[in-house]
Amino acid sequence: MDKVIKQSIDARKNAFSASFEIDDEMQKKIDALFTEIDKLGEKCKDAGEFEAEFSKSPLNQKYMDLFTEIATKGATKNAMKGAAVGAVQSAAEQALKNVVPTRAAVHQKAYDEVRKIPGVGDAIDIGEKASYVGHLAKLFRKKK
Repeated sequence: MDKVIKQSIDARKNAFSASFEIDDEMQKKIDALFTEIDKLGEKCKDAGEFEAEFSKSPLNQKYMDLFTEIATKGATKNAMKGAAVGAVQSAAEQALKNVVPTRAAVHQKAYDEVRKIPGVGDAIDIGEKASYVGHLAKLFRKKK
C-alpha cells in the first residue's frame, strides 16, 4: 500500500481513539470497517485515487455512521455522568443542610440558653417589654 494512503487511513482510524473512549464492542466495529478500508487502499495507486474512491464508496458513509454512533454513545455516557454527579452534589448539599443548623437556629438556641440563666432571662423580658412599650408610644403619640 502507498505510504500516503496508509497515513490517510491511519489518521481516520486514530480519530476515533483521539476523540472518544473506545470500548471492546466499538473497537471490533472499527477494526472491521478499517479492514475493508485497507482493502480499498491496496487497490489504489496513490492518495488522490484513494481519496476519490473513498469519497464515492459506501465505506465513506459507513465511516461517518460509525463515527456518529460512537460520538452519540460518548455524549450519552457523558450526560449520564453529569447527571450522576449533579445528583450526588444535590444530595450532599441537602445532607449538609439537614446536618448543619442555620445561623438563625444557632442564634435562637443561644438566646434560649441565655434566657435560662437566673436573672438574665428576667432582664431580657423587661428589656423586650420596655422596647414594645416604646414602640407603642411612637404609634400612638399625638402629633403637635
